[in-house]
This record gives sequence, C-alpha cells and structure tokens, in this order.
Amino acid sequence: MPQFAATIKHLQEGVKGFTVAAAVKNIEGWEATLEKVESPAAKTIVKDLENLKKHLQADEIKGEQVQKLVAKLAKETVAIAGKTDAKDADKIKALGEALGHVAEGGEA
Repeated sequence: MPQFAATIKHLQEGVKGFTVAAAVKNIEGWEATLEKVESPAAKTIVKDLENLKKHLQADEIKGEQVQKLVAKLAKETVAIAGKTDAKDADKIKALGEALGHVAEGGEA
C-alpha cells in the first residue's frame, strides 16, 4: 500500500494545504485499495471514505461534519490495524493516529 507515506505526508503538512482535488485523489486511492480487502471493517471504512469525499466536494464544506467523519475514520483505522497481522499494521496504526490528531484540530 504505497499511499501510506503520501497520505501521512499530506496530513503532516496540514490539511489546509491539502487541496480538495488532492484529497479526493488520495481518498479514491484508499477506496481502490480497501475494496480488495474482505473485511466488514474495511467495507465500513470505504463507505466512510465515500461519505468524506462527498462532503469535501460539496458546494459548502461543513467543517464540523468533516471533522467528525475524520475522527470516525481515525478510530476505524486504528481498530483495523489492531486486528491485522499484515506487515503494514504499524503503518495503518500510524495513519489512524495521524487522522485522529487532525480531527482534534492539530496537525499530524
């Protein structure tokens, strides 16, 4: 999953510098990756990513709703990391933690 480094880098740079187009492209990459994973948790994350994408592409972005969704994705991502033996489990957890930090109003 090569998106780990790119996603974490974008989060570390601050979400305000993350254009909607870049965010949508990143989300679509994650959707494509997670759609191949046979897990109810992965399917939930894909649905939430789709919802996030819709919020970001809306005429008026509602920051509070986006923040809540990012916080939910953070929890789901950390949880799925704890349930996998994949070699990328530590990266999945780091991504979830970075999302959580952003949702709290900080930078990754």
